[in-house]
Amino acid sequence: MIIFNNGKYKSILAAEQGELDTIRKTVESDKYFYPTYHLAPPTGLLNDPNGLIFDGEKYHLFYQWFPFDAIHGMKHWKHFITHDFQTYQTADNLIPCELFESHGCYSGGALKVGDKLAMFYTGNTRRTTDNQRVPYQNLAIFDLYGRLLSKRPLIEWAPKGYTEHVRDPKPYLTKEGKIRFVCGAQRENLTGTAIIFEMDHLDDTPRLIGELSIPAFNNHNVFMWECPDLLKLADKDIFIWSPQGKDREDYQFQNNYHATYAMGQLTGNVLEAEHIAELDQGFDFYAPQTFAGLENKANTIMFGWIGLPDLTYPTDKFKWHSALTLPREVRIENNRLYQRPIAKIYENMTALSTQSLQEKTRIEHLDRTYLKFDAENQPFNLSFFTNEKGETLTLSYENGLVCLDRSQSAQTELMRTFGEQRYCEIHELRTVEIFFDRSIVEIFLNDGEKAMTSRFFIEKREDMVIADRALTTEIGYPKPIQYI
Repeated sequence: MIIFNNGKYKSILAAEQGELDTIRKTVESDKYFYPTYHLAPPTGLLNDPNGLIFDGEKYHLFYQWFPFDAIHGMKHWKHFITHDFQTYQTADNLIPCELFESHGCYSGGALKVGDKLAMFYTGNTRRTTDNQRVPYQNLAIFDLYGRLLSKRPLIEWAPKGYTEHVRDPKPYLTKEGKIRFVCGAQRENLTGTAIIFEMDHLDDTPRLIGELSIPAFNNHNVFMWECPDLLKLADKDIFIWSPQGKDREDYQFQNNYHATYAMGQLTGNVLEAEHIAELDQGFDFYAPQTFAGLENKANTIMFGWIGLPDLTYPTDKFKWHSALTLPREVRIENNRLYQRPIAKIYENMTALSTQSLQEKTRIEHLDRTYLKFDAENQPFNLSFFTNEKGETLTLSYENGLVCLDRSQSAQTELMRTFGEQRYCEIHELRTVEIFFDRSIVEIFLNDGEKAMTSRFFIEKREDMVIADRALTTEIGYPKPIQYI
């Protein structure tokens, strides 16, 4: 075991006595923004969900974590086990302590093999002579109780024809029982793609079998594919990934980076896509991953990162950064992917009531409230919260276009760089569901036809809603999650 401690490449094993407790006190000094019912880091920075696996009885989930500050430093995997997505028990983390992960444990996925959980992940390393990145694809074995048993490197270096940007292995089983994993990659001509490796068993050496091809996807200007996830729902093959460099558009793909899905039929390594779309059209959503091991093939459960690469947030000064989405049920409807929170989120809702929003309406604890109304496909304009600075968050709909506007709220320079409105085209708007959690808003339209996930920052706020027309609204309070 090696204890790494080199600037931002600092392992949690190198933490000084009381260091994390001191950082935690800074996190706890945030009185307005730290969430109650979303998974957020105890300290430091959270990003991609990793290693999502149902072991037959309980769910294991990890997320990328740098414990010491709100920056992208040495990545660890923070590990939780849950039965109900309400109570989370800590388990063994994946901590960089070997040469094949000397600069962090990058993203990856999980597979249950027998009575073991196999975690495939990228070991980030750098060559000492010239600081050149050398990617390893690694394997960590956990037992069903969440205890780390072993880890070893599977592949050193990127395959011929690809740059050092090969990462984020997500495993799956073939019909023949072979183990495969798909990695995001960059070709030597600096274009993004995904490549597939195969193993006969966990002790085998992986062999490259080729690229995953999606002929219908416009790869123009895309320089990297991140966080690939290949799965099957009902009779459709689904590929979820984050293509970096894709051209931004007025009403979709509006962020600097995006999360995308392709749905169709996979033959060999070619996915003939019937539909390609963005997964979420809010300001802050990236790197989603679905659970492996689910017995139900009609839908799956997905987490996403409420954040984006390279962004800063006002909460960084409190030494915490980002959160995970609510667990979402993903299903196929009308030959599209629909997504909304899993049933447990609704079942655990408390203090359900109905209230009419008319002009100015005060809603107690609005910043941790669930709201639902029928828009009746009619225009509306809603402003949420207010303070002495006149800060507010606005949601509006007109002529088939939903707009979320955070221009009148606190932002960092980087946040403003990528625009202050996000749009979502929707043919006929009926149900609108809004989940507020301190500085997080998740919006689901038409029972999950579209989703918009974002951060917003309004401190010393009043719990006020201003509506330009009467809306009969269901109100509830999602139950805070518990850590044990």
